[in-house]
Amino acid sequence: MILAGGNDQIALMDELRRYFKGDVEIILVDMSDKVRAIPYADKFLQISTMDKAAVLAAAREEKIDYILTACGDQPLSTMAYVATEMGLPTYLSEQDVRDLTNKRFMKDKMVASGIPTAKHIYIDKNWDGKLPYFEYPLVVKPVDSNGSKGVKKVFTPADMDKALKEAFQYSLSGDVIIEEFKQGEELSVDVYVEGTTAKLLSITASRKIQENKDSFTIIQSYYPAPTDFKEERVLEICQKIAYAWNLHDTPLLVQMIQNGDSYNVLEFSARMGGGSKYYLINALTGVDIMKVYVEMVMGEKPHVEPTKLYNNAIMSYVYCYPGMYEQMTGLDELKKEGVILDYFMYRSSHSEIEKSNTSSDRVAGFLVVGNTQEEVDTKLHTANKKLKVLDESGKDIMRHDLFQ
Repeated sequence: MILAGGNDQIALMDELRRYFKGDVEIILVDMSDKVRAIPYADKFLQISTMDKAAVLAAAREEKIDYILTACGDQPLSTMAYVATEMGLPTYLSEQDVRDLTNKRFMKDKMVASGIPTAKHIYIDKNWDGKLPYFEYPLVVKPVDSNGSKGVKKVFTPADMDKALKEAFQYSLSGDVIIEEFKQGEELSVDVYVEGTTAKLLSITASRKIQENKDSFTIIQSYYPAPTDFKEERVLEICQKIAYAWNLHDTPLLVQMIQNGDSYNVLEFSARMGGGSKYYLINALTGVDIMKVYVEMVMGEKPHVEPTKLYNNAIMSYVYCYPGMYEQMTGLDELKKEGVILDYFMYRSSHSEIEKSNTSSDRVAGFLVVGNTQEEVDTKLHTANKKLKVLDESGKDIMRHDLFQ
């Protein structure tokens, strides 16, 4: 049973079929009957991945052997719950998931373990409105949301009520965290914990949509990160997390802010990054992290040896003006010409585009690689000129301006 039906879960299904040499039945669970992964599964059940009781009932009825997800935080809790209730193999317990995905428990443990993070408080809907001395801007976020939903940057006290309303809307537990905003470069650090040793796979920088002043919508991931960070310090923090959370044989995604000698961890999870990050890691290092993940959850002890394959890369995400998405053109031609290494579709035809505020608003992603920054910039410019996202009238609604 696979929880969630996005593009990354398609890659997981493909890898499972390779691992079992086709001798596997895959049941997909998602609350939407429009997700892209449905044709890749043998059976589809329209159930919310957060409805633990319903997923458990379905899992028992189907007599599953494994329950898995990839590249997302929220379904991890259901995965651990169902596996525990049914006595199935799982690499994370429910408490592990709680401590790794609920920012309240995560932050408490970070502070207790000496892992650097921003000053923060937790509140619920009974909050009296009093803050300790915090320097604006602040960041308001649900303690347990996914894909930057409900996460807002607050510049003045007057902006707080609106941000809190949205954060509470997306909080499953009803708790929200308010923390100081840390200036600096945001690093996305992908690690594989082999045994108990953290092995660094890649460090990328996240570029955000600048017009979204109060949100954190990632438009591109850059490699290498354009900042003078110390790799040994980054790895030291990741190893400290692995020890504090007793992690072993697992992918680990850590997001942190670096500014000079200051490193502050935003959050982390025992999973691969989303947005086709599994492909980026493989392209940059030769480590097929999806294959490693499947071997790991099947009880094997995979060994990773990252190798530098390219000097530069940019993973870009396509957003659109509001409209009805019908098709995207230019991707196959650009791949054939070697301008892009590969591309990834996140939306199905005939889906409505309302905004460009969160990762779920992406239509597609594409990866350019090279051995100089000039080479990848040139390829990105060429791709931006040739790509089109067409609505039902044939009008191009792609946000080309985001790449200029």
